Amino acid sequence: MKSTKYVAGALLLATVAGAAAVASAVPAQYADGVVSAVNYDGRTLTLGNNTYRVRAAGELTEVNAGDQVDVAYITEGGQRIAIAITLRPQS
Repeated sequence: MKSTKYVAGALLLATVAGAAAVASAVPAQYADGVVSAVNYDGRTLTLGNNTYRVRAAGELTEVNAGDQVDVAYITEGGQRIAIAITLRPQS
C-alpha cells in the first residue's frame, strides 16, 4: 500500500512537471485584425505591417484579404509562424 502511494505521487509529480515544461516551451502570442494580403504560394498572410507564415498552404484556403481574423503565433528564426487562424464573423 505504501509503495502504491509513492508510485502515484511520483506519477502525479512527473505529469505536473511535464505539463509545466510543455506550457513554457513555446509561448504563443496573439494578434487580431483585418487581413491586408494573402500569398497562397508563399504561405503568408499580412495583418497591418506584420506578416505571418503558415506551415501548410491549405491553412489559408478560407482566408481572404478583408477578412477579420484572430491569429495565434510563435516566433521561430525571426519569423512569425501562425499556429491557429480563426475567422471572425463579419459585422
